[in-house]
Amino acid sequence: MLNPLLLWRKILMQWIFPPGIIIIAILLLYFLLILRKKKAATIFLIFIVSLLFIFGSWFGEYLFLRPLEEKFILDSDLSGENISLKQPIIVVLSGDSSSGSLLTDECVSEVGEITLARLVGAYLLYKKIECPILVSGGIIPGIGEVTPAASIMGEVLMELGVPAENILKESKSSTTLENAEFTLNILTRLPFQEVILVTSAVHMPRAMLAFQNDVVTILPAPVNFLYEDKSPGVLDIFPNRSSWEHNLRAIHEWIGLIYYKIIKR
Repeated sequence: MLNPLLLWRKILMQWIFPPGIIIIAILLLYFLLILRKKKAATIFLIFIVSLLFIFGSWFGEYLFLRPLEEKFILDSDLSGENISLKQPIIVVLSGDSSSGSLLTDECVSEVGEITLARLVGAYLLYKKIECPILVSGGIIPGIGEVTPAASIMGEVLMELGVPAENILKESKSSTTLENAEFTLNILTRLPFQEVILVTSAVHMPRAMLAFQNDVVTILPAPVNFLYEDKSPGVLDIFPNRSSWEHNLRAIHEWIGLIYYKIIKR
């Protein structure tokens, strides 16, 4: 069932992030010029250009992306040598998906690159510890999806070689908070004691905050790292598409973290 509040929140987010916010900035600049506020328009223009430069370059990745991805790094051997696992379960959060494929005539749903990276990371963990995997993700309103993400994710895991009996599904959630709420509701009825949480490194701080609980232990297993810990090259310093995309994801997570901390007080 379509959640109108969630749909409107996602529409609002589209105007907060580019290209929506850029359109709004251009309109504001236009109105300042019409009102002959040249000084205000000049200051506003310098501010916008500086902001776009930072968001589109390595400087933004260092300021916004790096702190998120470095917060949780799985440096323990989950095979059991350096960490004691009693009854673990791997939980994978959905990311992106698409509702159509150019390879077939059918309007089938497929996992996106982000979700696929998370699934591969979960599968590699599964090969080490061979515990059940729970995939979490429902239908995101407003993008034309008809199949819950968890169903598609389960099919991918089976294609990779995970037996169907080792795959659990949570297919009602549309947000990270719902991922956590609905997943924990399932796990409280089962004997699992540790959740190995698999999601993108940039998304892990927000996911860990959402999954805070007093019932099961949450172990972060970040995958799909975006930030490269190296000295930037000449091309990295100038605006580029890769940095732009990475920084937009980071800003999205920072806004989500602030929101979660407010509502979880």
